Amino acid sequence: MQKKTDETKQIAQIIFENAQILDITGPMEVFSQANKFFPDTSPAYALSLVSAAKGPVKMTSGLCLMADNDFASVSSGKAPLDTLLIAGGSGVYQARLQNDLMAFVKTQATQARRIASICSGTFILAKAGLLNGKQACTHWSVCQRLAKEYPEIDVKPDMIFTRQDNIYSSAGVTAGIDLALALVTQDHGREIALAVAKQLVVFMKRQGGQSQFSTNLARQSAVKGPLTDTLKWMQNHPDADLSLDALASRSAMGPRNFSRIFKQEIGTTPGKYVEKTRVEYAAMLMETRSKGLKEIASESGFHSEEMMRRSFKRQLNVLPHVYAKRFGQ
Repeated sequence: MQKKTDETKQIAQIIFENAQILDITGPMEVFSQANKFFPDTSPAYALSLVSAAKGPVKMTSGLCLMADNDFASVSSGKAPLDTLLIAGGSGVYQARLQNDLMAFVKTQATQARRIASICSGTFILAKAGLLNGKQACTHWSVCQRLAKEYPEIDVKPDMIFTRQDNIYSSAGVTAGIDLALALVTQDHGREIALAVAKQLVVFMKRQGGQSQFSTNLARQSAVKGPLTDTLKWMQNHPDADLSLDALASRSAMGPRNFSRIFKQEIGTTPGKYVEKTRVEYAAMLMETRSKGLKEIASESGFHSEEMMRRSFKRQLNVLPHVYAKRFGQ
């Protein structure tokens, strides 16, 4: 494994009343686990929680976390922060009205090496003006609210996490773990991050541009009926005729009615869903079987490798040959 050669990085996370506890503990556990792979040196990361005042802070679950420091003590401390994380949760909208919290975030944005939001913590970065003219993501359920309240932000509802300069944002809850693994990769290499992912029994395959949703999840959320049967069939037959007319006929509907009901239940158009289905199937083939890209493209329903390449770029923000190299057998 890659050896640690630099000094301990100070990682602090802002907490506030009614924050989401997994937004906090998930990423922090990633950094904590990374420390275990450097037993003969100083810790890779020193972790702390910071709030308006030291002491217990109640989370949305009713459980309390202890803030190690207040904003003033961190700002005046001898060890500058390397990374500042900002949790989300239902309390984030009230938290962004706290002058001391917002002043601390703005100051650290100019001093810390990087600053990142978890889930709806993005609203605090937005309030601080740190996302103006930048891409950002947040929990899928509040993407529209983020875009409406802060139209100067390029909201990416399908992304797991984003990075622009030293500002990061991540999607809902466990996406904070994906972001933290990416930060560990940046600091100490993929081998360490992969070891941490294995220790935590999480996947190390969700890249920043990957969608928050899979077609399997969308299929499971659909109501029972003709559409559910059609979705299940599509999952198993990505190389079949999945045109709008063919899918509508299989569902015993007219094309216009099928499109309307599909968008209402699944939240996307049939065409976009078909593309996602085929990309996910192709990715599965790359991960589990030793096949050439041309054969995978054909078996996944793409008419050519070039069509698969364009779809992979749109859906996963990575090219097929790169994905196959990273995750293939």
